[in-house]
Amino acid sequence: RFELGCGRDMLLCGTWALHVSRDGNQLAPKSDWEEICWVSDADIDYLELELELEGGVRVQRQIALAHDDRFLFLADAVLGDQPGKLAYHTCLPLAEGVEFSPAMESREGCLVGTKRRAMVFPLALAEWRTLWAAGELQATDSGLELTHEAKASRLYAPLFFDLDRHRFPRPFTWRRLTVAELLETQPDDVAVGYRMAIGKKQWLFYRSLDRVGNRTLLGHNLSTEALIAQFRSDGEVESLVEVE
Repeated sequence: RFELGCGRDMLLCGTWALHVSRDGNQLAPKSDWEEICWVSDADIDYLELELELEGGVRVQRQIALAHDDRFLFLADAVLGDQPGKLAYHTCLPLAEGVEFSPAMESREGCLVGTKRRAMVFPLALAEWRTLWAAGELQATDSGLELTHEAKASRLYAPLFFDLDRHRFPRPFTWRRLTVAELLETQPDDVAVGYRMAIGKKQWLFYRSLDRVGNRTLLGHNLSTEALIAQFRSDGEVESLVEVE
């Protein structure tokens, strides 16, 4: 069960649904969600959960709420041990009276209650709708749905929620970053990185999906499993949470 409140509005409320299939076969859960990481400090609250599915597949779910930066980051890492056609579908339950208003030309949207409360960005999908994307973010009768597909052993499905309404009018953009190891670009089922920029604020997100390795993105070197960081005004990366 998942709830998100902002201002006077409850934005999300209900069961956070998840469906994963490989080669057309639905993968049923084999366990309950288990907490595998919890960090709480002045900057961020970070929770990581794990669910075991059939077929040797695990889902690791990241939930991060940044206090001063006022964003929520949600992501599922689908981790398999053999290649196939992975299909991922998740549904966040919209609270009563809340609507998702999608942008016309790009793939972000806004959660609207009594007023605009949150901007939602699907970081793994191309920003502009004119560009091909292996998934979609949309509102249905069930809630706010995110889908992804990949011919791979693993995939990553992140969402960034901007909860600071003062940033809504500011220009924004997001990009998938190139991750390299030993001077070779790594495929998306090995490691992924994303940059989110709103006005003068910028954040960096990284997730290793295979073994942890010594890798670089945007000139930043790291050998960890996951990183959520912000860019300081001098361009240096400052970690909010790093999972080794």
